[in-house]
Amino acid sequence: MTELKVSIPVSGVNYKILAGSGIAPENMNNHFASGGFTVADGNVADIYPRLMPSGRLYRYAASEENKTLACLEDILKWLRDEGALRDGALMAVGGGITGDVAGFAAAVYMRGIKIIQMPTTLLAMVDSSVGGKTGVNFGGLKNNVGAFHQPSEVIIDVDFLRTLSDGEFLNGLAESIKIAAVADADFFRFLKENRLAVLERDEKTMETVVSRSCALKAAIVEADEKESGLRKLLNFGHTIAHAIETDSRHGIRHGCAVAMGMAYETEYAFRRGIADKDVLEAVRGILTEYGYDLEYRPQNADTFLKALSKDKKATRSGISLALTGKGMTGKIVNGVTPEELCALFGR
Repeated sequence: MTELKVSIPVSGVNYKILAGSGIAPENMNNHFASGGFTVADGNVADIYPRLMPSGRLYRYAASEENKTLACLEDILKWLRDEGALRDGALMAVGGGITGDVAGFAAAVYMRGIKIIQMPTTLLAMVDSSVGGKTGVNFGGLKNNVGAFHQPSEVIIDVDFLRTLSDGEFLNGLAESIKIAAVADADFFRFLKENRLAVLERDEKTMETVVSRSCALKAAIVEADEKESGLRKLLNFGHTIAHAIETDSRHGIRHGCAVAMGMAYETEYAFRRGIADKDVLEAVRGILTEYGYDLEYRPQNADTFLKALSKDKKATRSGISLALTGKGMTGKIVNGVTPEELCALFGR
């Protein structure tokens, strides 16, 4: 088992990340025995019924369509009806959607109770469970209502990966490739050289992938909790990805959209002279080798452009775009216009 520690001096937050095999049952039992409350993805509850607590359990129908203020209100009412108090703790068991919504509920219930993240998808393990971003979709836009609420603990059991579909596994792996591309060239090479072991979900290999991804993200979050500078690098691929998700009506999984976004945004970096041909080929190469589709044609040009214009990283002076540049190093470029990005799609 790997144990990581996260310390954010600005907000005085300290918590640990545990990653290993077979660690979920004991931790869930301890949480329930201490009087904790659990929000679990209904599908996860069905697959792992013996893991679920016998009470204080809210089954959440996790989907982008249910990532709403109405569903948030239902969880808040449930916490109230169950008698949760200010010193209560809520555990989120599921993928990123479950973690985001349950985390937001914990952030606002009685002005904040503890949230323990137990991610069950690779996407949540390597990305959304760490860093404290919570939220729901609003007005047709993704994650644009929410709060920063750091977890009190993150428990990652790689055994959950055994029941993921190949598509859902790749959905999460894109986030590991992303953080490697902007923060760790050695990890990028590891992902490239160990592709077969990764795809076979080898236990030790996946513990390395998960723990390294979390360590890199934790280091960035420690330095920039509220995304005022360095943390913006974690948005590599996401500006275009969110537009693809909106334009496709969420028909394309988040991680798969991020893979497309990384390919297109690296093409933009290459055209601007920020990335060289080696970097462009390396990014497109690893994504292709893992089996991602990198081509996208906007279904509605106006919807696509509007989604880019309303991106959370957009200001009146343009979009703040995270890129990987020469030498596989992360770089933030400000003042990018939505029209420039649309031009990558021949529009």
